Amino acid sequence: MFKKLFKSPFFWPILLVIFVLPTFNFLIKPGLYWNMHDDMQMIRLLEMDKCLQDGQIPCRWTPDLGFGYGYPLFNFYPPLPSAVAQVFHWLGFSYMYSIKASAMLLILLSALAMYLLAKELSGPIGGFLAGLFYTYAPYRALNIFVRGAFNEAWASLFFPLIFYFSKKLITQPAKIKYLILLSLSWSGLFLSHNPMALTFVLFFAPWCLYWYLATYKKFTFTPVFRLILAGLLALALSAFFTLPVLLETKLVQIDTMFENYYHYSVHFLSLRQLFLSQFWGDGPSIWNDPDAMSYSIGILHYLIPFFILIYSLYLFIKKPSFKVFLPILIVFLALFSIVMTHERFSFLWVILSPIQKIQFPWRFLNHTLFLFSLSLTFLPAIINQIRPKLIYFITPALALILFLLNYKNFFPVSYGPLTDEIKFSEKAWTNQITSGIYDYLPKTASTAAKSAAKDIIDEVIPANTEYELLGWQKGTDWQLFNLKNETQATFILSTLYFPNFRLINNGREQAYGVEPELGRITIDLPPGQHQIYLKLYNTPVRTIANLISLFSWIFVSISLLTRPWKKRT
Repeated sequence: MFKKLFKSPFFWPILLVIFVLPTFNFLIKPGLYWNMHDDMQMIRLLEMDKCLQDGQIPCRWTPDLGFGYGYPLFNFYPPLPSAVAQVFHWLGFSYMYSIKASAMLLILLSALAMYLLAKELSGPIGGFLAGLFYTYAPYRALNIFVRGAFNEAWASLFFPLIFYFSKKLITQPAKIKYLILLSLSWSGLFLSHNPMALTFVLFFAPWCLYWYLATYKKFTFTPVFRLILAGLLALALSAFFTLPVLLETKLVQIDTMFENYYHYSVHFLSLRQLFLSQFWGDGPSIWNDPDAMSYSIGILHYLIPFFILIYSLYLFIKKPSFKVFLPILIVFLALFSIVMTHERFSFLWVILSPIQKIQFPWRFLNHTLFLFSLSLTFLPAIINQIRPKLIYFITPALALILFLLNYKNFFPVSYGPLTDEIKFSEKAWTNQITSGIYDYLPKTASTAAKSAAKDIIDEVIPANTEYELLGWQKGTDWQLFNLKNETQATFILSTLYFPNFRLINNGREQAYGVEPELGRITIDLPPGQHQIYLKLYNTPVRTIANLISLFSWIFVSISLLTRPWKKRT
């Protein structure tokens, strides 16, 4: 009976889901929310919601941030986590519960994605163990419940999917469905977290090379060509975001994101922090060795992969083969990712200079725990070689020990009662609209605002100018107002300049200026009555990027609906 149950195709994924459910314990508690480092999840969702209701698709300009002056957050900040939470909000969830629901979905999907990959490599028991270890990895809990790094956490969902579909595409290049699904996975990573997409290439390339060499005895360009096509399609699907990031970042101030405290050299880890420390806290990353938050890999998360590495090396020395080399490759890639977190190997950060943009070397722990967790898929085969059927006793024991060691990490250190109304009012509101105020601040501003923007008109020069604001409407990236002034004056609007704002005065486009301190838009108006319409339009870069993505998504949608791969299989 048990043997038949264990061989059921549904038993192990269902068991994995059951083990994942306890991680939702805090998230399903009504009325409670937690303190996190990046406490911007709810307001980003609010801004995304306002954009979509206003027809600003894709969302680029967020009107409330920057102390109410607005700035182009989603032109440069990956939108996928907010877009996923938006779906829950459309279903009737509050902003707070939408964030919590998206966190639960992320945890569940990540476990199943890892199961899918690991099962492909060694079977369902290995898939269960890999999915379980990926779920209960300490750093992944840290991303959600301490750092609030939802974008980084969502990026980790796509690691196993990219590995899975790239392996399928290399070994079965004729199946177009794998090309499309790989491109969707890569675009998901691009739309989740830029630094993770950049660094993941370091592990994706060896993975693809392995499967190419293991599959083909002589050179063939077809799988390489299909991988290139998948990459190009992924870039096209995410072009609405990736092209502005690549070509318009020069318009905003980003240097502060990589200087002083945020310079990569300040955040290397010690071996004690990685392997020995059991500290768990919600403090910031601190220079040198003191712990303010956890950087632990997890005892089981590195001890078992080390055992798998040693045993696989023994087998490989005894009888070399591609199959035996795979766990060795995966664990060595994990060790390389650990190396990248240690100051002793800082020279690699000089050689691989683009990765300096990830700010924190310990972000490589995302890759470490993905790869260490993936290596667990080989444990059942190793145990069966040592003693058949022993894995059926080891698996529940490992699951129980892992649960007891790491379950506590899925509770925030500090939390309390909260509602949308409380979060979006008074001091909490001010904290959110001013947080990260220098991130993506247009270069036309020499400093960020120190006080809240006024409605429509911020200042008038001369200050004693008499005028009437006869009525106004305001959207996310536009405003319309009627103004009557008795004398010539310069009006400073409560909106920062950013290309491509256009101003219409009484039906005719009018030139405007940019005030040099905060970078606000200014209008010189003669005496009279004026109807002013100000709106942010797309630059050529944004327009082209939108069209590329639009046609790419149409192509992918048609391909998925018509399922052309049926004719090719």
